[in-house]
Amino acid sequence: MKRHLLSAIAIAAMAVGTAAQAGPVIIDGTDSADHGSFNGVANVNGWEYMQRALTNLGNSVIASAADVVTVIGTDSGSQSRNAITSAFNLAGLAGWTINYVSGAAAINAFMSTLSTTTTGILYLSTAGLVNGDMDALELAAVNAAAAQINTFVGGSGNPAAGGALFAQGEDGAGSFGWLSTLIPGLVATDVGAGGIGTDVTLTAAGTTAFPGLSNADLAGADPWHNYFSGSLGGLSVLGVANDRQGVSRSIILGGGAGTILQCGQPGQPACPTVPEPGSMLLVATAGLALLGLRRRRQGK
Repeated sequence: MKRHLLSAIAIAAMAVGTAAQAGPVIIDGTDSADHGSFNGVANVNGWEYMQRALTNLGNSVIASAADVVTVIGTDSGSQSRNAITSAFNLAGLAGWTINYVSGAAAINAFMSTLSTTTTGILYLSTAGLVNGDMDALELAAVNAAAAQINTFVGGSGNPAAGGALFAQGEDGAGSFGWLSTLIPGLVATDVGAGGIGTDVTLTAAGTTAFPGLSNADLAGADPWHNYFSGSLGGLSVLGVANDRQGVSRSIILGGGAGTILQCGQPGQPACPTVPEPGSMLLVATAGLALLGLRRRRQGK
């Protein structure tokens, strides 16, 4: 099948210098698996968002990667497992299969051999937020495999050959412990028990990255539990929401990642950062100039 790279999620490159553009990545601070459902016809709210995220990544990942979504840390029959399964079933990834890896020992074993020969999209479930999601031992196993995840996304030194990553909100000790290996300087902040119930809204880049997903759909996917600040690396902001003080926070990020030619490292350009709330609209508008770029590749 043909796979089309949604170039809008690489808007961060408009900053001075460029960051690594490795495999496609979506990282968010939601527990959308807990705030959606399948209504007998379609996925709604959080499950629809997850579905469209898988569609985006499946259409963007390199053609040579295995047509497999590997799910890390969900229990059979749980809300967490049901959400990602339903999202996968309706994502339109023809010919793809889904594989589940749960339990710290199994995660350790899988991560030791992680590569695009067996996985096209690596999905890290929420941690400590949804019934049946990653427990503390499973999250510790993921954190211990940060280097392997970075190599997978970074294409083992070839940024054009990276696999795709989809990761969602994490709560508790060790949350997002793996993230700084992929993008040094990117900070994930846990907003505390219960999350924040303000609606997540799409930026211009987010609207392009998730065709057909509306702000009304996302309005049913809160509360959210993490926001991101600091260095974006090769990512751009796809979804934002106001915190309890009315400050706009970056909730959904997407684009390329990995430490291959990582910005901010010695000899590399400075990393773009999450813009101040008042400049968010300016950033999104400036990024529209890049939306015409598309890359097509012939599938298997």
